[in-house]
Amino acid sequence: MLVTYRWSAERDALVLTVEVEPEGTWTVPLPRLGLRMAVPAEVTDVEWFGGGPGEAYADFHQAAVIGRHWSSVDGLQTPYVRPQENGNRTGVRWAELRGPGGGVRVEGEPTVELTVRRWTSEELDAADHTTDLVAGDRVHVNLDLAQAELGSE
Repeated sequence: MLVTYRWSAERDALVLTVEVEPEGTWTVPLPRLGLRMAVPAEVTDVEWFGGGPGEAYADFHQAAVIGRHWSSVDGLQTPYVRPQENGNRTGVRWAELRGPGGGVRVEGEPTVELTVRRWTSEELDAADHTTDLVAGDRVHVNLDLAQAELGSE
């Protein structure tokens, strides 16, 4: 894939425009297409306008109610018996991640898929038990344009 990231300043915002151009033949679906970033671990709360209050993905989002929701970062997680992908909020128009030292606001145009957790996707995939998931010095944020369906394990 050819990806172009364009950062620009508009009024009081930093704007990221991402252009994606497929290259070659893909034989498997992409699990997600988006951006991953990390913010300081002091971020403890998330407020968003989009699907909620619980998690929702492409293949199960009917129970997600569009509205203004709030959760702690830890409250966004679904502690499945075997750790697996979880915690996505769908159709997010905007989200604010906050902590005692400030925060960050993200806005979708028109929407993004939002996942916020205290470990990386790789750490989640490697975990056999929820006790294997240890919070680090960052909160990891996925802002996705699209995701593949999950199915279940």
